[in-house]
Parts: sequence; structure tokens; C-alpha cells
Amino acid sequence: MIREAVLREASGGRLVVVDVQPEYADKIGFDVGALLRKAVADYSSVLFLWNGPDLGMCSKEDLKAYYLEVLDYDEEVVEKLFSVAEFYDKGYGFFRDLMDHPCFRPDDVEKIVKYMIKNDVRDIKDLKPEDVGAIGVAELLANELENYGFFIPDLKDVLPVWNGSDLAGGSVNECLAEVELLSKAMGLRLNRLGKFTY
Repeated sequence: MIREAVLREASGGRLVVVDVQPEYADKIGFDVGALLRKAVADYSSVLFLWNGPDLGMCSKEDLKAYYLEVLDYDEEVVEKLFSVAEFYDKGYGFFRDLMDHPCFRPDDVEKIVKYMIKNDVRDIKDLKPEDVGAIGVAELLANELENYGFFIPDLKDVLPVWNGSDLAGGSVNECLAEVELLSKAMGLRLNRLGKFTY
């Protein structure tokens, strides 16, 4: 209880929610309504990151309708939530190819992301052989870059103002992990709320 209050104060009353959307409802192991009520009660700003229509998933309007439904159509709570909410269609799988590859450790992936951000390289395919050498990850081979779908998402430009925020959602080994990795590579801190992750 005290720890949560300290973390909330440190976060500036901000919350980032990743992929809490109807397409993943069967994977979410916590009460989504409880998370949204907590967002209204405890936070002054909430950023909802989701996978949208470009991936064949819900629109912003559909996502809002889902939240209305899980909040049992409590319009007062919904109105408060949406008054402090921002929505951002983050896309999917920007780091997955290397995160899921058995040859790359999390630290390796972070090194690659840091290098790409620092050198303003958006797509791994744009790295030159000298870049690959400078990164210093032995498993990253210049002649194999074309095989990877790995890029710095536009989310990079959104996250800095959310530094220090609490973090909820999922999945802890997929999209949530990508958001955490991007944040860490940028020197940002997000405080994962274990109770509200899947």
C-alpha cells in the first residue's frame, strides 16, 4: 500500500496501458474494470497503447466501447477516464524478430536499439557493415540484416513525456516487453504494476 503510493507519486500520477483491448480479453488475467477504475482514481494522465485497424484489430472507437462495457456502462467513470486519456496506435512487432531469436539476449537487443536511436537509424536494414561492427553484438551479421523485421517505432517520440509512469497491460513477453525495452534503451523508467499485467 505504501509502496504503491510512493510509486504513484514518483510517476507524477501517470499511467501507460499496453494492449488492454478486446482482442486479448481471453489472455488478460486481471479485472480490466478494476484497472480502469484505478486509472480514474489514482492518475491524472493515462496513455493507452494498442494494436489498431492496420493489424486488423479494433479502432479507437471500438476500444472506447470495450472500456465502456467493462466499466458496466458507468458513464461518470468513463467520462472521467476519457478526460485524462490519450490513445496511441503503437503498431506491433517492432523488435520481435530479434527478441524471439534464440541467438540474441535481451542486452544485445537493447544495445542494437540504443545504437539505432543514437544514430537516427529507423530500420535495421539501413545499418551499414561499420554500424554492425560498432554495435558489438557478435550474432548480428551485416549480410543477414535483410532477414529481420526490426525498426524503431514512432512510439519513440511519444514515450519521453511518460518517463516515470506506471505501466500496465501485456503481454509481458511480447508488446509490454517491447515498450519496456524501447523505454530502457532511451533511458526512460516505467514502473510495472505486476497486479495489472498479463
